[in-house]
Amino acid sequence: MTSVQGTYDTPNAKELTLKHVTGILHDLGCEQIYVKKLAANDNSKNQPYFGAHLTDLPFIPTGEIIASASLSKKLSDKKRKIKYQATLNLSWVDADGSTFKAPHSKLIYYPQYPEVRFSGFLRGSKVNISKWMAPEKKGRSEGRWLILGVSTNGAIYAYLATPESNLSKELANTNFIEVSSIFWKLDEKYTTQHASTRDALISKLLQIHQMGWIPSQRLNSERNIIPYKALNGGGYTLEAKLGISPNGIAEPDYLGWEVKQFGVTSFPRTGSKPTTLMTPEPNGGFYKESGATEFVRTYGYPDKNGKVDRLNFGGKHIVEKRQNLTGLTLQLIGFDPDTSSITDAQGSIALMDSADNITASWSFAKLMDHWKCKHSQAVYIPCLKRKLESGLIEYHYGNDVELGTGTNFEMILSAMQLGTVFYDPGIKLEYASSDKPKIKRRNQFRVSHKNIDSLYKKFDFVDVNLI
Repeated sequence: MTSVQGTYDTPNAKELTLKHVTGILHDLGCEQIYVKKLAANDNSKNQPYFGAHLTDLPFIPTGEIIASASLSKKLSDKKRKIKYQATLNLSWVDADGSTFKAPHSKLIYYPQYPEVRFSGFLRGSKVNISKWMAPEKKGRSEGRWLILGVSTNGAIYAYLATPESNLSKELANTNFIEVSSIFWKLDEKYTTQHASTRDALISKLLQIHQMGWIPSQRLNSERNIIPYKALNGGGYTLEAKLGISPNGIAEPDYLGWEVKQFGVTSFPRTGSKPTTLMTPEPNGGFYKESGATEFVRTYGYPDKNGKVDRLNFGGKHIVEKRQNLTGLTLQLIGFDPDTSSITDAQGSIALMDSADNITASWSFAKLMDHWKCKHSQAVYIPCLKRKLESGLIEYHYGNDVELGTGTNFEMILSAMQLGTVFYDPGIKLEYASSDKPKIKRRNQFRVSHKNIDSLYKKFDFVDVNLI
């Protein structure tokens, strides 16, 4: 009886070139391609290691991050009982372009180690690669490579290069852009022009700085530049010059970098205001159960500027300090500040009233998802703003930019415990006493700009004029 030939053991698979496999992935809608050289422990038993934190993987689209406390009695290691998992829309693809859905594939984050593992990628899939993933067979072999193509709709297509293939040898001699300590990126456009995405980013920011004053603008859905008349155009104008359409998608903006401008009164930066890190809606407490309108009716206060029939909910909320305007106190539940570690997978950031009722809360899993998507590496650009006599608003972006790399969600929680990061909402309820009140939600977590460096393992100040 002959055994079924493995998916990546066919003659076509052994002869496949990198140009051919990238062509297959592009045909499937993949715009980004990443590679990982598999280590001996990267197999179906040990689960391939993808990084230390989920924030190392903003380029891998995931489903909702869910807290999952393991109930397995086989786990002697208590650390593995605290975990978070996120599903992947992943399919394997072969050398002929056929795809094999991997319905149970997911990332599992164990915060106490910390580590992120790739799991479930064979279960329920018709792909035949157990020979190269089972440790008792060839699942510890050197020369295995994992290729991941990411499509515009969040689908992921995986290809395995085996040690016996020409592709494996070609990958070993290919120059890639490093995007994490584990993954490299194949970027045909920028690989030949710049040594890294950082260099490409700085080069582009130099061009924007040299443009001087730029009329307020944004890109529309057709990627055409159109004027923008509102006062908050600094971010939109910068994004337009970077070719970024404002689509609300939680993913890095430019070449894997989150781009943030911040207003200053002069160059070099002076008078910078707090920077908004993320704006997630609460997913627990009275706010979630009864809605934002009832929340503001219950815990808000009349507008301080005398605007009639308007209730506000605002003010700087710092962990373990009662906020005078709202009477609420921000608390971290399930986090040990001494060890900077999560102690409860179901932990949350919560607003508590004087009776210890949770009025609003954000689960660690939800906030982790926000922080994962956009903040692994970020650039902060100072921005001047002026209004002309004609009413036109213009922006000028500075040459002294700040680059933060290497972060994790626990650093955010530690910063909250210290009061460096705070909850600073700006929720308003207009026509509050009417049958049709108008609610405007703005749940913001912010940081004083001078403290942004505390959120990153490495923080550099760069003059783009000196590249």
